[in-house]
Amino acid sequence: MPNTTAFLQRAQSARAWPTLYWLGKGGFTRAEQASGPATAQPGRRMDVPREFEALRTQHPSLHAAYQAGLTQAGLALDSLPQQACDCSGFVCWALGVARDGGPWDGGWISTDAIHADALGARRLFRPAEHAAPGALIVYPKPRSQGADGPPGHVGIVTAVAADGRVSRVLHCAPGNYLRPPADGQPRNAIAETGPELFDADTHSLLVSWRAFDTATGA
Repeated sequence: MPNTTAFLQRAQSARAWPTLYWLGKGGFTRAEQASGPATAQPGRRMDVPREFEALRTQHPSLHAAYQAGLTQAGLALDSLPQQACDCSGFVCWALGVARDGGPWDGGWISTDAIHADALGARRLFRPAEHAAPGALIVYPKPRSQGADGPPGHVGIVTAVAADGRVSRVLHCAPGNYLRPPADGQPRNAIAETGPELFDADTHSLLVSWRAFDTATGA
């Protein structure tokens, strides 16, 4: 039976594997889950030069932003890891859930789906009563910015301050890879940071995975 402790341990283990953030990557599907054990790492193999070239032609402004970040951090394209993941792919992997395993149309577990499910049917996720390690914090894609706007974001709460507010979050984000790595850790898009990214969005919501209710008898 899944439990919060095992979930947090699995999530923290991802910090040891250099991973690049890339939207739509990471985690595993139901078909892959049926054919064998879940992948040992959250990231999936990615041809970085080819993906960057595709980004340059399809989304030039996003490519320019990525390139500027790499230049500012003093990183070269050929130095990047060949494993990639996004925020919801990382969370699904840590939970041991297939990315396309949601009980809704299409089944894809995205930040928008997590947020909507917790506020609606609560089939996999529900609003958390309070901040606690193992809860998720999530906000959806900004509707006002249209289809080409930035995606939403989700992370795992790892620490809570004395006042009950989230103080640390483990999440996969492009900006994390550009930060100097923690002592003894590789540079990684999966990193533990403060909650500022989530605090800045008024739609951020604390949620819990409903399977933990059964595990704890809640």
